[in-house]
Amino acid sequence: MILPLFLSSVLLAAPAGDAGPAEETALSDTLSGAVLVSDYKQVLPVGQVASPVTGLNMAQMDTRGIDDIKKLSSLVPNLHIPDYGSSMTSSVYLRGFGSRIDNPVIGLYIDDIPVMNKNSYDTGMYDISSAMLLRGPQSTLYGRNSMCGVLSLTTFSPENCHESRISLEYGNANSVLARLSVCGKSGFGASVAYRHTDGFYLNTYDNEYVDRSDALNFRFRVWKQLRRNLIFENILSASLTDQGGYPYREYDPESGDLAPVAYNDPCRYRRLNVTEGLKFKYMSENWTLNSVTSLQFLADKMVMDQDFTTRSMFTLAQEQLEGAVTQELILKPEGGWRKSWWNWQTGFFAFGKYNDMSAPVRFKHDGIQELILDNANAGLSQMGASLLFQEDEFDIPSDFGIATAGAALYHESYFMLGRWTLTAGIRFDYEWSGMDYDSRAVVHYTVSPFMGDRYIPCESVYSGREDISYLEIMPKLSALYDFGAFKLFATFSEGYKSGGFNTQIFSDILQNKLMAELMKDSPVTLPESSVGADDTVYKPERSLNVEVGTRFSFSRGQHNFRGTASIYSIMCLNQQITVFPTGTSTGRMMANAGNSRSIGAEAEFGYGYRNFSMTATYGFCDARFTNYNDGLADYKGKRIPYSPAHTLNARVQYRWDMDNDYFRSITAGVEVSALGKIWWDEANTLSQPFYAVLGADVRGHFKWFDIFLRGENLTDSRYAVFYFKSVGKSFFQMSKPLRLTVGVSVNL
Repeated sequence: MILPLFLSSVLLAAPAGDAGPAEETALSDTLSGAVLVSDYKQVLPVGQVASPVTGLNMAQMDTRGIDDIKKLSSLVPNLHIPDYGSSMTSSVYLRGFGSRIDNPVIGLYIDDIPVMNKNSYDTGMYDISSAMLLRGPQSTLYGRNSMCGVLSLTTFSPENCHESRISLEYGNANSVLARLSVCGKSGFGASVAYRHTDGFYLNTYDNEYVDRSDALNFRFRVWKQLRRNLIFENILSASLTDQGGYPYREYDPESGDLAPVAYNDPCRYRRLNVTEGLKFKYMSENWTLNSVTSLQFLADKMVMDQDFTTRSMFTLAQEQLEGAVTQELILKPEGGWRKSWWNWQTGFFAFGKYNDMSAPVRFKHDGIQELILDNANAGLSQMGASLLFQEDEFDIPSDFGIATAGAALYHESYFMLGRWTLTAGIRFDYEWSGMDYDSRAVVHYTVSPFMGDRYIPCESVYSGREDISYLEIMPKLSALYDFGAFKLFATFSEGYKSGGFNTQIFSDILQNKLMAELMKDSPVTLPESSVGADDTVYKPERSLNVEVGTRFSFSRGQHNFRGTASIYSIMCLNQQITVFPTGTSTGRMMANAGNSRSIGAEAEFGYGYRNFSMTATYGFCDARFTNYNDGLADYKGKRIPYSPAHTLNARVQYRWDMDNDYFRSITAGVEVSALGKIWWDEANTLSQPFYAVLGADVRGHFKWFDIFLRGENLTDSRYAVFYFKSVGKSFFQMSKPLRLTVGVSVNL
């Protein structure tokens, strides 16, 4: 961290050239018509991109209260980011695919820097000037884990922002958000934000709210034109999160009732993120070279009552220390290299990261009895014997060292032939990952009455190393024809999601090894375990995507219309899905579930007339398994769980202008967000029906400040946002109640 900051100070001391800022490609926001500054990779204007693109500007995010990526759900067709668990559980589902753990299906870039760990996706969007989501596989330019899309966030930059903003919000559950952003003409910018809430979910066991949360975010940004042809940026960001969470309620499948949130062991999540980014842009007469370098650090700890009941079963305390470095170089033509009919970009990307993880599972009294002793004594009791442990509690420590590295070379060419824009691209992506693991447990046992009061130790060890590597080749072909107000486009592309290791299954493996060791000299035969060494590794997930669509934008007098519509078909191979071993297991794991397919349609529409505006988005998705048999059942034709079949958002807004320089206008809006049906299991026996929530907001615009009132879930709708199983039992998390927020924003 010291070297990049030192380099920043040296470069800032260098004399600046007399030329103005370099010209950037502008992107039109598909919902508002506003202008977004593109990231380094975007060559074509958004109107020429042969993929659906949703953009939001700062004013829209402020009005709707979008301060984290989970609130983008349903605003973007077929996007679902459920708000459950904690900030660690930032699961993203798009177009029928997604993942609860490990690698995501969309890439997240903040100021052109890739976020390398999914645990960091749920970060505060407190100083974001624009957000852009490209849907469909973007793997040719963005590589790993972008098989369904890429979300690119741009923060306030002193390059084009020379003002300061202060805002303060207060809402239900003593929820407070305070933030400050400063951008100066000197090339420096900074922002800080603090958020607190007392929580919405009461733990009836101790009468405390489980989701109390505090978060602090900081960002420092420098932009400077060092010479006429050299631009430098330094972006240092840090965030600290300390929260409870996991308000899960046990479900009774016979009565259909949900028990209240009630568990006896603490649940908590703490996270520290630090990212240092360096960006350079060098411009010659014939080419431009962009360089983006990042150093990323993550330290987090999750403490969890894994049975989520008042019984003393078992707990998990997972800690991670991860460091990552990324480097990207992007070459683009200028001047004589760039032709009127041909543009292109070629890039190189490399990364390396290392994760030092500890994930001990503590078995407590009830867990030892039900998960271990009862299984063993079911057979021993026929012989008049019983297995006993000296320990009332014991740990299964599991330590992991996971190293991952990769390199990629990619190219895209853009051919402008009359009204046609043709794109051809290819990416070669190599990735390697290795895991060292050490999991062990020691207990003292006796078999009564044969061994009397004598307890002897039994140790079980499971240690070793696993390595995986693969080369992915991802082509892309697209065509767009421009009729003027209307454009038609078609795209074929491939994408992939990285493979990995199942660290959360090791406690099950060691538990089974311990049982086998205890019973090896006994005539009792235990059932064979459903998990083993093969379950510690899962392979990459691949997709083939075909999409056709249209984009339009036109005006009739003061009536403005714009929108996008498309249909797509995705074939997925080696789909990754979270599964639980059979029986009363303690872990979960990622498995390659065979093959699946997803077909769907998406539409966005915007209309404006004077001070009135209306937007609507809709997504339909039919995602099903085409080949998946887990050894117990065949799920062919069943819908893929956790991803909704429909998403819908509609908003109307009107602005009343005041004939006063100090009290300038009032803006009011009403919107409806809806989604469903969501299937919760592969057998399609449990589901969340289609539901809708109502929101509204009103904002007064004054000369120096705004005041606003915003309401979320005004109908106080109750619906399930998450489902899972633990120790053979089912649990749901339900939605947050009605929420009101009042606030003030000051521009300086």
